[in-house]
This record gives sequence, C-alpha cells and structure tokens, in this order.
Amino acid sequence: MMACAVKRKCWVPSPSKKQKKILCIIGDSHLGSVKRAVDAGLIDLAWFETEFWGAQEPTFRQLNLIENAYRAQTDEAAEAVLQVNGQGRAHVAPGDFDVFLFYGAHLRMAEIMPPMLQHMAAPNGALSRTVLTAATERFIQGTRAARVAMHFANAGARVYFAPTPLFTDGVIDFEKARWAVRDFPLAWQADSPQRAPLWQALTDAFAAADVGFVPQPEDTICRGIFTKADYATDGAADTRDVVHKSPAFAAVMLRAFLAQLK
Repeated sequence: MMACAVKRKCWVPSPSKKQKKILCIIGDSHLGSVKRAVDAGLIDLAWFETEFWGAQEPTFRQLNLIENAYRAQTDEAAEAVLQVNGQGRAHVAPGDFDVFLFYGAHLRMAEIMPPMLQHMAAPNGALSRTVLTAATERFIQGTRAARVAMHFANAGARVYFAPTPLFTDGVIDFEKARWAVRDFPLAWQADSPQRAPLWQALTDAFAAADVGFVPQPEDTICRGIFTKADYATDGAADTRDVVHKSPAFAAVMLRAFLAQLK
C-alpha cells in the first residue's frame, strides 16, 4: 500500500454521522463508471457525503478556473455541469468541500507511460531523477484540471488526483491498429519495477503541490502499458472504446484513494 503522499491530508474517519467528510469527485466522462460503482455497491463511501461535479467530453474542456472557482465557460458546459451534479452546484471552490478527488480529468497515462518506458528501456536510455522529474512536471502542468487541483491545494483544500488509466487490452488489436502505442515495442515488455520510477515521479510532482496522486494499481496492468481486458467498459468491442473502464475498475481506484486517506 502506498503511503499518503501529503501527510497533512491524511485523516481517520469518525464513526459519528455528524462528522462525515464532504467529498467532491470532479471529472470528465470517467465519472460515469464511478457513479455506477457506487450505485452497484462495489465501493462503500459511507464515510462521506458525496457530490459529483464535471462534464463529459468535449464539454469538459469548457471548464476553467475563474475567480478562484472551477466554472463553466459556456452555457452548454453550465447545463452539463448541473446535470452531472444534480444538486444545483454551478461551480466549486476550494472551501466548498472537505476533500476533492479529481478523477480521470484528462490526465492521460497513455500519453506519458508508453513513450517514457520505451525511452527508459532503450540502450543508454536511463533517465536521471532530474530529467524524469522535469518530464513529469511538464506533463502535469499541460493538463488544465491538474493545474486547478494544484490551485485548490494551494488554497488549503485536501486534494487527490486519480488519472485516466492506460488503454484497455483486448478491445482492439494494438499490434495492427493505427495507434501510437505500436511505436513502443520495448514498453510492452515493461514490468512493475520498470514502471515504478515513473509512478513515483508523478507522485512526487503532485506532492510538491500538496496534491495526493493515486496511481493506477499495478494488479490492473498487463503487457507493460495496458489495462487488463477484465476492466473493459460495457460494449467496448463494438465501440472500440479503449479509454473508458468498467465500474469494477472505478471501485479499484476508489479503494486506492480511500487507502491513502486512511
């Protein structure tokens, strides 16, 4: 179990209902699997009063940090946010909740893991800690939701970030498909110890901004850079959806998040 990255954010839940923590899970279309996991009883969030906030793609891109709150920039996005939230919350600010979990939110592991592992596995491809840190920091800073999460943490909020997971294996033939991952054959051979430095660099980069990072659990990963086919979303083969995951996967990620809190 990974230790809590930001010590001041760790807490032990009280059995008193009056002291329940208020949790906001912010995200993009990946929120759907989280909601289904909760509704199906695959994960217990009984210690929290929970709200969801965000929007599906491409509307999620129309959310931004404005006047110290995460807000919709268009009428379309505002309507989408209200539908996702269901409680009339048009925007969220750092002081609105006890804990924030950014889920998915366009921080895509499939964009950084394959090329980094390919480079690290190549002859003379070892990266210094300084270079690895710089690369992960650039990657994180390139994602708007990650910058919003860091702003919330800087304002004193407890914030965690669970990234968009690796592509799902078995949905399409990656060896023949026109996907960038076909260019990273060495990365396909990576094992847990080879992925560990990258996970740690991401954890450290977020921790430097007082944000807890929730890595994709290693037991959900196969063939170096893929999520196990067991976690494919319903109908994935028909829609060729290698991105979204099942409620069972969301439950795994939420358990990893809760383990950091405890």
